[in-house]
Formats: sequence, structure tokens, C-alpha cells
Amino acid sequence: MTATGLSIKAATLWLPPDKKGPAEGELTAADFERIGLSELYVAPDDIAPPQMAVLAAKSTLEKSGVEPNSVGSLVHTFSYHQGFDMWSPAHYIAYHAGITDALPVNVQQCCNGGAVALQIAAKWLVATPGTSTVLVTSGDRFAGPGFDRWSTDDDAAYSDSATAVLLGRTGEGEDFLHLRALEMVTDTTWEVQMRGSAAFSSVPLGHGAPMSLRPANQEFRESGAAAEMVKALVPKMHDLIQRALRTAGIETGDLSCIALPRLTRTVREGMFKPALGELIGPDHHYLDYDTGSLGAGDPLANLVAVEAALEPGQYGMVIQGTGGLTFSCSVVQAPEK
Repeated sequence: MTATGLSIKAATLWLPPDKKGPAEGELTAADFERIGLSELYVAPDDIAPPQMAVLAAKSTLEKSGVEPNSVGSLVHTFSYHQGFDMWSPAHYIAYHAGITDALPVNVQQCCNGGAVALQIAAKWLVATPGTSTVLVTSGDRFAGPGFDRWSTDDDAAYSDSATAVLLGRTGEGEDFLHLRALEMVTDTTWEVQMRGSAAFSSVPLGHGAPMSLRPANQEFRESGAAAEMVKALVPKMHDLIQRALRTAGIETGDLSCIALPRLTRTVREGMFKPALGELIGPDHHYLDYDTGSLGAGDPLANLVAVEAALEPGQYGMVIQGTGGLTFSCSVVQAPEK
């Protein structure tokens, strides 16, 4: 998707004030080495994900100086439970952020949700000339008894967080980051990865609590499908990155930093960096984090991290993926001062 003419006006990553480690004896030394963290951000029990998203949304609107009721749409993304079983958290966030007339939209696509939500916002602006800004939010709280932030997923450990990114037109107000490209690639052949061969359940958490992605992951690996998927998807990821660079009009040497999914150290170091190194070389600066995965908020939080790492005029890249399977690649540029 050509993103010329669109910019991020402001962005916020909201994290809880407290970090906690796992229960004593829950993880082994090998687990800590695999994950790469010993503590995660944990929200208090009295705040739900949409309430966290409201805090991020208000902060972003205040930073941008944009009036809430001038926002054309609010796109909210999430990975896990939003406080009620059947409702629209996007409507709640919009109302409590002071956005009463814009259309609220919900997006759920696991860890790539933030990138999909940003793409919806970009296409909304392109298709709706009368709209000046669209607000994208995320919010997730990975709490028990339904979720074990350390053990539900063997490829990620999860912190609670919220994000908000305001997308608008370049030159209309201050620009936080120029969005130069946002490209995606999908291969639904691998949708089985996160569900395995278990039967569909008829109720939430019907396969047990806390939920576990490990049996499906183990089944996927032992069947040989995981190796086949990696072999098939590395060329697709390379093509995705090349498309994003062409859209942005730059080359790999123009990138000052790269943000990867906030997965375990083993996945980042053992899969993503070698796969990317085949295309862009081994010497690029990869950002590091102390959060673990933020679910749907990963790519939006990474925009905040990239902006903090860039000097005026420099370019950064955000790469994200999710089971199903979809990869996204964003290229952003810090405004010239």
C-alpha cells in the first residue's frame, strides 16, 4: 500500500507501573534463557483493557492537539478478553475518549492486529477525503485464570499494555512519523498452526483454563509442518520487505533501525534475524525491549520505540507476524527538523 501523504501525528505506549516475575518454581533456568526476560508488566485487577486504551487514547489526542470530535474513526485491536463476552470495546473507548460521532471498529488478528488496524486507518483516510485523522488503539490484559502470561504460549511471554496511534495527513499539524509504506503478505495454508487437531468448542475457554497454545504448536512441529512453513514463508517475507522498501523509495542501507515482533529471545535470534539477514545483511540495528509480547499492541508500540531511536530524516522498519498466517512490514521516517 502506498502511504505517501500520511503521517502519524502522535503515539502513546501505556504500561502498568508494576512488573512481576513468575511464581517461584514456575520456570526453569532454560525457560528464562529462552524467553529472555525475568519480569513482565502486570496491570492491577481494577483496570480492564478498554480502560487502559482510553488512557492511551487521551494521551495521544492531547499530544497531537487534535479535538476528539474531529477524529473520523476509531479502530481498536486486541488479542484477548476485553472485559465482557459480547460487546464492542471500540465504542466504549471512543465515548470515553470524547469521540462521540466517529465510527468505532474492532479488529482481532492476534499479534498483527495493530498493523491491520493501522492499514484500515490509512485506507480510510485515502478513501475519505473529508476525514483528517483516524485513531488506532490497542489494549490487552493477559490475566488468569484464563491466561498464563508466562506459560500459555511457548513462543512469547505477555505484558499488559495499551497503545494509541493517531494517523492523519502529512503537513496538517505536527508529524510524529511519516508513514512511507505499510505492506502485508498472507498464506492461509498455515491457519492450523494455532488450533491443531482439537475439535471446535462451543463456549469461551472450552478447551480448558488457562488456555494453552502449546499442544497445537507441538503438534505442528512434530508433524513437520513448522519446518515446511518456515521454508515457504522466508521468500514471502523477503518479497514483503522488498515491496515495502520500493514503496518507500529506499534501500536496505537507508534503514537506521528495525523493530521485530516482541517474541521470545529464541524466536527473534533463531528465526527472524537469520531470515532477515539473508536479505538485508547481518549488521542492522535491531531494537530491544523489556516488555515481552504486547499482543495486538506489538506493532503500534514498536512505532513508538522506532521514533525514539531515529534522528531527523532517518528511516525505520517495523516487522510483525501472526499465526494464520500474515506478515506486515511498515517503513516510517522521522520528520526533518
